[in-house]
Amino acid sequence: MQKLFLFIILVGEMGAQPDPYQQFLDYMNAKGGRILEIEFYQEQFGERFESNGTFFYSGKRYYTFDALDQRITFNNGEITTINKVGKQVVYDQAIPGEVTIFDILTGTNKSLQTGETLLEKNGFRIPFTLLDWEMHGTIRTIPDSGKPKEIILKTGENSEIWIKIVSVESVKGRDVATIDLTEYEIIDLRE
Repeated sequence: MQKLFLFIILVGEMGAQPDPYQQFLDYMNAKGGRILEIEFYQEQFGERFESNGTFFYSGKRYYTFDALDQRITFNNGEITTINKVGKQVVYDQAIPGEVTIFDILTGTNKSLQTGETLLEKNGFRIPFTLLDWEMHGTIRTIPDSGKPKEIILKTGENSEIWIKIVSVESVKGRDVATIDLTEYEIIDLRE
């Protein structure tokens, strides 16, 4: 009888734990934003692209990825891509329904469905599927905080995006450095 009572208490405690994906979203959407140092890898048809940079996350509708060679800013549906090497700026608009890896970080995509979360040795593994796009992946987080460790998105049979989160901190007044664009070619694709 005592063992049954203890079992019921333990199961009840497990059920009271917050959803790990919601913990992750709450962590990312902390007041003031987050700064993530990330390593970004994309493999497609045998080609591999790598980039390291800083991801400034200031909310679901505003974020910037800044690397040595480029900067990509999403601001309420407008995308600004700055090619620092080629000295070119491209202004564009997000295509409705288009999915980016950053949508997963922000939780803005309504077609994202999470699967059964697994507690592994190094933290939670949260599988997900993007229903409208036939894509799936995994988010790995630290239990209790929701702090992300890595995100993997399989976008097709021969394509994968992998983000390793090296460090995370709160913004605390740190902002994206300004780039003097006076010598840059401007391309405006917005309609």
